[in-house]
Amino acid sequence: MFVGKLSLLEDKIDAMLQMQLVDLARMFTKRKELDVEAAFHADYEDASARITVSQFWRDYPPVDKTAGMKSDVYLRGIGSAWFTGANAVKSYLNFCQSTSFPKLANSLFALCEDMRLEHICRARRPGTARVFAHRHRILRVYFQHKLRTHLSKGELTDAVLLLVYGWFTGLEWQAGLGDAGAGLSGRLAQLYPILEQIEEAAHTAEVASCCEMMMDSLSYWLDRDATAAYFWMQPGSGVAEPLPAGYKGELKRAKRLANDDVLPEQEGERQLPGQERMPTWHRESSDRSPGLLRFELERGSRTAAQGSAPREGDAADQALAIAQGRSVRAKRTGAASGERREGAAVPAAAGHGEGAVAAYATATWLAPERPTAAQEAGYRRLSERAAPLAKPLQRAIRRTLEQKRIAPHGDRLFGRLDKRLTRAVTQEMPRLFYKKRAPVPQLDAAFALLVDCSASMYDKMDETKLGLVLFHETLRSLRIPHEIVGFWEDADRVTEQEAPNLFQVAVDFGSSLASGSGAALLQLEPQQDNRDGFAIRCMTERLLRRTERQRILLVFSDGEPSAANYNDVGILDTYEAVLHARRQSIEVISIFLASGAVHETERIAMRNMYGRSSVVVPNVEELAEQLVPILRKLLLKSIF
Repeated sequence: MFVGKLSLLEDKIDAMLQMQLVDLARMFTKRKELDVEAAFHADYEDASARITVSQFWRDYPPVDKTAGMKSDVYLRGIGSAWFTGANAVKSYLNFCQSTSFPKLANSLFALCEDMRLEHICRARRPGTARVFAHRHRILRVYFQHKLRTHLSKGELTDAVLLLVYGWFTGLEWQAGLGDAGAGLSGRLAQLYPILEQIEEAAHTAEVASCCEMMMDSLSYWLDRDATAAYFWMQPGSGVAEPLPAGYKGELKRAKRLANDDVLPEQEGERQLPGQERMPTWHRESSDRSPGLLRFELERGSRTAAQGSAPREGDAADQALAIAQGRSVRAKRTGAASGERREGAAVPAAAGHGEGAVAAYATATWLAPERPTAAQEAGYRRLSERAAPLAKPLQRAIRRTLEQKRIAPHGDRLFGRLDKRLTRAVTQEMPRLFYKKRAPVPQLDAAFALLVDCSASMYDKMDETKLGLVLFHETLRSLRIPHEIVGFWEDADRVTEQEAPNLFQVAVDFGSSLASGSGAALLQLEPQQDNRDGFAIRCMTERLLRRTERQRILLVFSDGEPSAANYNDVGILDTYEAVLHARRQSIEVISIFLASGAVHETERIAMRNMYGRSSVVVPNVEELAEQLVPILRKLLLKSIF
């Protein structure tokens, strides 16, 4: 269903909501490769393994948008993926082409099928009722306004469709619609018995038959087709073998073979005459749920052999690898295997975006080069500009840290007697003792500064370099080891098998505390594309090798991930990479240093990828004010 305008701002995607929709869709459909996308109408495409949600919900507040998109996923993942018949849909769409009102016929069929599927969803998943109720509250307000508009313009066909929706949802719209609305409702009364049959229909074919009867009745007094497609049935919707509406068993989808080849029929694969058949089915195993001793066939070739036909065995008949006579060296797959993948290709995107990315990303690390005299002179100029900004940042962090280092532990049951003795009278169980805190010699923290060196940073690189100098001087004065790395993707060498990503190390951990070590960061320049999610994963692996208690990753980027086969899933993949790093106890903060005014969509895009730990400022002078509270909170974790 689509009833609103299309939003073309790709950076308005909500990464968390998108992940929830994908997880729900894959759970309901039992298809791990399923994708969820936004389109004009909500639909389930079995052949392309895709569910689309309506763009209509995009411009609503977060609560309404979440309920609307989830209801679309419920209708398609619980309903269409199991109970909508593809053959019935195809047959009815052919009927739509032969009628005088093709748009009304299609919309009416889509509406009736959605109402049948909603009834199924509520029965199988009672928890969806709250979301569907929220959905209808939103549509009620919108459709009431549209109904009055259609009646005022004399567009009776569109009004009929909305009145049918009102009948299904139990709305009383006749009041306030005038004589035209009352007369139209009276004419629709003859369709009510047919609508009642639709609610109890077991298959999509029954819904199609009822819609054909309603179209025959409506065509006598309607003079033109509908103008708006509030509901729509797409070609290819549904599944080849739908379940009846009253199906009570568990929804199971048979696993598909990894290869779909067919072996030629052989003599030994036929059922030999006179031989005893060994049936494998009986009433105790009639359900579709797998047993403890049941093996799922995922690989192999399709043959003409029956399941109970005897044939000569061979060595490939082993059900388990451990039964094989010859031992084969196992290939390790686990957390430890990542330590041995240096130089190997890793997926360019993981999790929800993996299926949409055809290229594979590889990492090439470039060692820091010796800075030239011009770069050293440029760094001195930037250091002079950053000095007034670095001192307040250093002073605020140092004061907070020193205060926390020596602050005593109060309100203890034993230790030294506190001076605040009045609590002995005012409190029932006073804690009058304190204990001195041992001073911490230095911070136990490590920083990694990841810099986006894509072409979109060409007008922001000067401010970014000034921010890098500010951080480098601040961290060096606090004796905190850090690393500065720029990343980009070589678009000229991207193929379907490889996407080379380059990482330029400007300042490494070994030399970060040395005087004059920051001049090499001026070597970072805008290059080509950027695959932010892959870069964050690589830096996460490097930070995990550090032994410091607190590890912080600062990402200097403009929030525009763009690379080969990466534009559609870039924001979501970056969000997943950030989430993975935080699960590994690595704090990730994004910093966007703009060269002027900051648009609200840029703030939304950064927030969708990095959450609340995102700093967007129009110039570097405002960076310290927004960043000090975040750094203060994170650095204090390295003390306690």
